[in-house]
Amino acid sequence: MNVLYGYAGKLLFVDLSNGAIVEETPDEGFYRSFIGGTGLGAGILVERMEPGADPLGPDNLLGFATGPLTATGVYGGGRFMVTTKSPLTGGWADSNCGGNWGPELRRAGYDGVFFSGASEQPVCLVIDAGKARLIDARHIWGKDTYETDDMLQAELGGPGGWKIACVGPGGEQQSLLAGIVHEKGRIAARSGVGAVMGSKKLKAVAVRAARGARIEVADKEGLRAAQKQYLEMIKASGFLGGLTTAGTGGATGFLISIGECPTFNWKTTGTDSLPAAAELDAGNMDKYKLRAYGCNSCPVRCGAILKIPEGPYARQDETHRPEYETLAALGAVCGNVSQEAIIRAGEICNRYGIDTMSVGGTIAFAMECYENGLIDSTDTGGLEITWGDPEVVVALTEQMVRQEGFGAVLAHGSKRAAERIGKGSEEYAMQVGGREIPYHDPRVFPGQGMYYIADATPSQHCGPQQIAMIETGRALGPDPLLQTDLTEPFGEYDRKGDAYARGGAYWHLLSSAGLCSLYSQFDTPPTVELLRPVTGWDMDWAEGLKAGRRILTLRQAFNVKHGVHPRDYRFPQRFKQRVAAGPVAEIDVPPFERLREQYYAALGWDPETGRPLPETLADLELDIRF
Repeated sequence: MNVLYGYAGKLLFVDLSNGAIVEETPDEGFYRSFIGGTGLGAGILVERMEPGADPLGPDNLLGFATGPLTATGVYGGGRFMVTTKSPLTGGWADSNCGGNWGPELRRAGYDGVFFSGASEQPVCLVIDAGKARLIDARHIWGKDTYETDDMLQAELGGPGGWKIACVGPGGEQQSLLAGIVHEKGRIAARSGVGAVMGSKKLKAVAVRAARGARIEVADKEGLRAAQKQYLEMIKASGFLGGLTTAGTGGATGFLISIGECPTFNWKTTGTDSLPAAAELDAGNMDKYKLRAYGCNSCPVRCGAILKIPEGPYARQDETHRPEYETLAALGAVCGNVSQEAIIRAGEICNRYGIDTMSVGGTIAFAMECYENGLIDSTDTGGLEITWGDPEVVVALTEQMVRQEGFGAVLAHGSKRAAERIGKGSEEYAMQVGGREIPYHDPRVFPGQGMYYIADATPSQHCGPQQIAMIETGRALGPDPLLQTDLTEPFGEYDRKGDAYARGGAYWHLLSSAGLCSLYSQFDTPPTVELLRPVTGWDMDWAEGLKAGRRILTLRQAFNVKHGVHPRDYRFPQRFKQRVAAGPVAEIDVPPFERLREQYYAALGWDPETGRPLPETLADLELDIRF
């Protein structure tokens, strides 16, 4: 019997309608084709889900999938991916998360766990050293994510011995902005994955591995050598060093100053629009910092735990330091520079299990509606929704997560809120496909903007890094397949498709392998060189990039099967014109839809419909019927 290196070798399938729990043992060919993470989830969902399944119905599948580098000691290999059909966009959803839950699942004996059906009563899946059971969770239903973690740790034999992924009241109420939380603030946040979990009455998944359990690798010496090379890259990286100092939000003020981070609901950018922008830098929160932390096997340690001891936002509980996207969403985009208000609003979102990116973007939408007279204090219960008011940011966050007052109008994001408000308010909803746009201006990075409207998950902030790198002429590695002859980011628009496709394939290989995308923001992790000694495969970059294209194509095929068309993913009118003033005001808007067509063509998809061509499916050895 051949040993399957780099994998636990088992998947768990749980039918919540009848309580059946079944293990499957895929063969090596399955793993080599789909790698793990997103690829593994897509391989399962595309094959086993019928078109037209209600995202909040029992026929939707909800998957938690890990990659082969997870739990092997590879630096940054602590990620897992949640995959499902999104109730927010109607198409493919994958939401990535770090921390320690994914490695614990692997060591507990499973590469992934998939849920179908829906329970009549709230339940929790308990996976204890390779044995799985469902337990009653009715007494935990209604508890926030902090309370849920504490209660389950105590009941199952904690504290701290279990890794628990759960939904808060946001997921229970099926908010389309709900995510899945573990470690009281690590969150698979976007696309409404928490709403899917809540619709299934699945309160939590608690995992504990046997003491000393590990994932076997094929070549320990070879892995040590690859890790040595990888560590040299990490030590030399100024970006990763900055993350150690202050996390992802350490340069928020700088990103505002260069026009990458928007202000005031994307109307403006630059320090002139927000003179106190530097107040948002995460380093300024050091006065509240209790300790730093990192995800599993991560030497960068970009996380931090905070506590505000006094003032209007003082709390007894510890909380996570806000990440960049949270600082931009609840800060710059709302014109708010109060660190304490952002920390408090972020904690509220973490407790309820809600995506801060969409909450902040939707509050900014409401502020612009208020500014232009589309809503007034009679609509908002007397609340004056004015730009930059930290109390308003916190109050609306509280209302949104509870779905109370005017927050009930905003609770499912700006697209749905605009549909309820009407009066032309959709002009102020900064979203693509229902998801609020990440806070990196697409007009500054043409490839990144293309990816926001081209990826199977719209407004995707995890993934376009390599596309942005390769279009500026940066190689993604020493292999010839990772090289580029592009030199003009704002030009050469008729010859970028192939480079974009290689950048997208690179990232999906890296992510599906289990690596953190932060390692690839400005650097190029040796993903294939790490996969070889872990798995024992004779993989080269040709095979690695082909696997990445296969994963991209599976996700796109899912959207085609479920009726999603490229025309469903378009930028708001605001992104079709230059920024009125600021550091990027002179930049012409790139032809995003033309760039998307080139990207699709390079991947072997129909440029107009996005449908993968028969010859593409044959080349990728995919048997998909539309």
